[in-house]
Amino acid sequence: MFTELESLRGAATDEARSRRKDVAEQVTIELVRHSVAEEVLVYAQVEKKVSEAEAERARKDHAGAEETLSRMEKLDAHDPAFDDELATLMREIRQHIAEEEGQMFAHMRQVIDEDELRKLGARVEAFKKAAPTRPHPHVPNEPLPRLAAGPAASLFDRLRDIATGRGTDD
Repeated sequence: MFTELESLRGAATDEARSRRKDVAEQVTIELVRHSVAEEVLVYAQVEKKVSEAEAERARKDHAGAEETLSRMEKLDAHDPAFDDELATLMREIRQHIAEEEGQMFAHMRQVIDEDELRKLGARVEAFKKAAPTRPHPHVPNEPLPRLAAGPAASLFDRLRDIATGRGTDD
């Protein structure tokens, strides 16, 4: 999706701008769902079995990206600030992925057995189905606040998505 967004940078037609906004919304939905699942399930395990510092760094990465998503969500696809925020988001996410894949996940594989990691992955995928779809930067990126706010935020987000047609391919 990032590649498609980059190819549509500076889109000149209404159709291309609309596509860019649709893809950006889909990226937002997927990133928020993924981030909340990681914050609640994965980082708790990292904190307990790997390193509190690694879990905290990952949470801070998520908080920064969520702020960017929140600013981006308020902009029109033809606004030059949209491209700036989108570029910031892609840089933040790519750096975060590199850190997770290069360090955190390697450390997890050293201390958590393969079967437990598979179960954790399945729990993450199931959790994402009920997670919020919009950024909520004022909710702390800790398991308890995310769990407490999650159901209401998710319901509200999904109702807004239905009302606006956000996240659909129509």
